[in-house]
Amino acid sequence: MNASSSSRNVTVAMAFARMPSAQSPYARGRLGEPTYYTYYRCMASAYGSLRRWNPDADLVLVTTDALPEPFHGQLARLGVEILLTPFAHRPPEGYAKVWGCSLYHLDAMEALRGRGGVHLFTEPDVLCVRPLDDLIASVGDAVGAQAERLEDLAKPGSKKLEGYWELCSAMHVELGEQTADHEMFNGSVYVVPERWASPLHERIDKAWQLSMTRHDRGEQGFFQDEHFMNYALRGTPVTEMSSHVRVIPTAPYRRFLTDRDTILGLTLWNLPFEKDLGFQRMYRDAVDPGSWFWTSSPEEFRRRAGAMLSATRRTPQRALLNFCGDVVEKVTTERMQMRMRPLYTRMVQIAASMRSH
Repeated sequence: MNASSSSRNVTVAMAFARMPSAQSPYARGRLGEPTYYTYYRCMASAYGSLRRWNPDADLVLVTTDALPEPFHGQLARLGVEILLTPFAHRPPEGYAKVWGCSLYHLDAMEALRGRGGVHLFTEPDVLCVRPLDDLIASVGDAVGAQAERLEDLAKPGSKKLEGYWELCSAMHVELGEQTADHEMFNGSVYVVPERWASPLHERIDKAWQLSMTRHDRGEQGFFQDEHFMNYALRGTPVTEMSSHVRVIPTAPYRRFLTDRDTILGLTLWNLPFEKDLGFQRMYRDAVDPGSWFWTSSPEEFRRRAGAMLSATRRTPQRALLNFCGDVVEKVTTERMQMRMRPLYTRMVQIAASMRSH
């Protein structure tokens, strides 16, 4: 890190709480092992990339459980601090069908409050491909938020996007704020200077209390950290970080960012559909100090990582899965696709297991 960034005491943190695998539909895991092992392998790659390009940054994993070996030792060698923290915002029974684990991000933010400097919150499926200096500098004294068009992230023709907007609108109206000029941000990467930590937490607490009240009334609670953060961010100045971090969609029908030069120019690659494939392939290299992951030039690192993660060139496994997915999308209804999800899951598991030996 250069002097201007390191003087601000940059802490990069991830949050991870073990929950039933159904809460994380994008992670399917290998056959015969716990799904959360998938996340630990992703973390080894993600933290490895952060350490490779940011040797002076403080790396922290906020988690509910001690890591099993070999993952604990691998993160320790990267200098990752393990901060065991209770899941205070754990959703009650029946609160959310999916993504309830994402609410642990709210506890991670609270756990790091008071450390000073700048906190960058990221996720296990985000790869760092260059130093964070320019990203941190671009945010300045505001809060940095990853910005995506929800129209791109949602499945074409799906009613989920409409429901997402309705739920967020209900939150803002019930909390006494209008929604006409409200921006929506992706929940994967945030940069929070210490001065804005308390205002964010005050608004998060208000939204959490409302969500619990709605749940007690038998209404839908706010089931993703994005719901809470989008409300909380209205109380702070916000800088969008689109020139530094983007979702790179590699799954069927979501490939809205394919320009190679744009991807290679980013600082952080958010690859939510590569948890089971690309990141699992990268894991072996990330934990090997003599591999290209640690010894290659910056350009070679981005070239090899882009190919391995299907970011700049699709692997044969990803191309096959996408072909099957495209066919299914064209000939079936959304309800039928949900019923076929276990088959797709098994295909991904087999593909991941084949590459693990």
